[in-house]
Amino acid sequence: MSDVDLTQDESEWVFDYAMHLFQSPAWEVPIMCFIDENCAMFDTGEENKFIYTELHDQFRELVESVLCSNLAEIGITASDFADICERSRHSTDISIEVVNQILAMDDFLTFKKLMVKRNLELELEAIKSIQEETLESGNVDDQDLQAHLMELSIMYKQEEMEQAELESAIAMSIAVQEEQLRLASVASKVAEDKFDESPERKNSLSPEEVQRHVRDSKKKAEEIFKKNKDSLEENRSKQKEWQGQAEIPDDEIKRREEYLRKQRDRIVEKKKKERESQLKEYRQELKETPPELPTQLVEKTKNSVQEQEELKKSEIEERRNALRIDLARRMKQDLLESASSSNDERNTGIKVQQLVELDEKMQRVEELRRRSQEHERKVQTKLVKA
Repeated sequence: MSDVDLTQDESEWVFDYAMHLFQSPAWEVPIMCFIDENCAMFDTGEENKFIYTELHDQFRELVESVLCSNLAEIGITASDFADICERSRHSTDISIEVVNQILAMDDFLTFKKLMVKRNLELELEAIKSIQEETLESGNVDDQDLQAHLMELSIMYKQEEMEQAELESAIAMSIAVQEEQLRLASVASKVAEDKFDESPERKNSLSPEEVQRHVRDSKKKAEEIFKKNKDSLEENRSKQKEWQGQAEIPDDEIKRREEYLRKQRDRIVEKKKKERESQLKEYRQELKETPPELPTQLVEKTKNSVQEQEELKKSEIEERRNALRIDLARRMKQDLLESASSSNDERNTGIKVQQLVELDEKMQRVEELRRRSQEHERKVQTKLVKA
């Protein structure tokens, strides 16, 4: 239950405030710092380790804390915002990355894929940084075998990252389709209770149809995940084979791996400092020019935060959970609406995958595989000549 009775205009103002928050350092810094500092634990394997669940819980608590603390500054409680999420207009003006982060707090698979993808992005950045250092030092010629092996390592990592991005998009698509199933079930129950036989009701997707689409999507996802897994294992096997043929000693391989980890840590630390600097500037700007709340909103919310502080811990947790669930549902519903055509909802409403451009992502993965295979032939030629 909402603590204050807001008008539609007041609800819109608060919702816009939250949408602005999602694009500000106040959101990006704590969220991205958490992701960067913890994503190294996530690999591309299928196993769901216990630490993954622990980190998902921590991520959920962080997102709730960031959102609730910023809303509290304008006198809005978790239950207020949960109610606002249901009544305000669509929010397609925020980036798909932020939507993914919001869905990740409510969906474990989305969270895991997000973390795996970020881990690979940082690994790729570290490898490219080492490559640049090596070439600048003049110790390795462009035509040298070591240069080719490093280039191949980068191409493998790019392919792995694109696969992770594809899987992240699939996870988000399935989460959205499951929300469509929930909505279809609710609508069907309401229609049955009201004996609704309207044309709109007859033309809408039934829960059984949506369930079939969700089931088909999950089956297709499993096939893609398996294909990606097999490809990654093949690449790793080839990489070990190239290193063996190039007669790179084991201690040298370990030394490079340790250097790669240190380079990655330096990149993460650098990004953290840059973000903290941005957050400091943002807070200073906010202090100098604070948001101007509508007069009536100030009156309605002036006692709201104090009342929130007097609630029991269990009640606060319950309200924060409601905020998380309603916000995630709202994002999913916005994605559904943006993927639907007002003229032909039945034919296009289920095509959520178009929104995340799965076909285009799959084509990119295949293109990277082809380029990797071409470079493999160059490496093999170098090994034969060596």
